[in-house]
Amino acid sequence: MAVNWKSSIPILVWFLVYALLVGWAKLQLVGFIAGLVIGVGWLLVIPLMYELGVAKVVNQWFQKAALWAFFAAAFGLAGLTLIKNQQWWTWIVDFGLLASGFFAMIGALIGFFKWK
Repeated sequence: MAVNWKSSIPILVWFLVYALLVGWAKLQLVGFIAGLVIGVGWLLVIPLMYELGVAKVVNQWFQKAALWAFFAAAFGLAGLTLIKNQQWWTWIVDFGLLASGFFAMIGALIGFFKWK
């Protein structure tokens, strides 16, 4: 199955929104917003990987990466709203975002070696 331009529209719109948020609106992607943006990005990559014919296990790794990003977003929201004076929660957010990238990297490496 070939990937066409219609199937890649969601990820292209995501890149456009990301560019507008960072470039035009000068929004800093910290904590809550970063976790949401990264998590949604990983979830939008999954249908493209499926159409490319990548093994199912790769999509599972990208789902795990999205869950770690949403975990970071949850702690970012809690830290921004409930814990304003202390900065210890930023370590948890950073760990969640790093774990998200690590799981996506594992998924990408498996994707290079495991095709249907």
